[in-house]
Amino acid sequence: MRTLTHYRDALLARWPTAVGLVVLALTGPDAHVAAMIIILAALCYLAAAALGSRRSGWIVAVLASVMVSIGMATELDAIVLLLAAAALFLVYGLLRGDRIDRRELGIQAAAFAGYSAIALIAMTAGPVLAVHLAALAAIGHGVWDLIHHRRDKVVTRSLTEFCMVLDFGLGVLLLAVTWTAILTA
Repeated sequence: MRTLTHYRDALLARWPTAVGLVVLALTGPDAHVAAMIIILAALCYLAAAALGSRRSGWIVAVLASVMVSIGMATELDAIVLLLAAAALFLVYGLLRGDRIDRRELGIQAAAFAGYSAIALIAMTAGPVLAVHLAALAAIGHGVWDLIHHRRDKVVTRSLTEFCMVLDFGLGVLLLAVTWTAILTA
C-alpha cells in the first residue's frame, strides 16, 4: 500500500511538470501569447548554449518572463526585447570562442531563428492561421524539448520537462479550442 509520503515524493520529483501545468492553465488558448512563449523558450536554449551553462536556462526563463511582463505593461515591444536579447547572447557566445561548444551554439541559434520566424508569422496572420502556426511552433518546440531531455545537454532536464509540458499543452489546447469552435459553428 502506498503511503502519502510516496505520493508527495513522486509529486516533488515531477515539480517541473506541475509548474508547466500551472503556467499552461494561467496562459490559456491565446495564439499570440503561445507564440511569444515559444520565442522565450527558444531564447532559453540559445542563452544557455552561449553562456556555456545549463542552469542558466532557468535564470534566463525567469528574467525573460519579467522582461516580457515589463514590455507588455509599458510601451516597449516585448518581442523586440526578446529578439534583441537573443542577438546579444549570440554575439556573446561567438566572442567566447572555444570556451563553449560552438556547434551547439550554431544549432540553438538556427533553432531560435526557425521557431521565432514561425511565431512571428503567427502573430501577424489571420486568427485561424495564427492558431495553427502557433500550435505548430509549440508542438515543434515540445519535440525539441523531448530531444534535449533525452540528450541531457544544453539546459537542465527540469527545464526541458517544464517546457515540454507547457509546449505540448499549448499546442494541443490551441488546436482543441479552435477545432471545437470550427466544428460547432
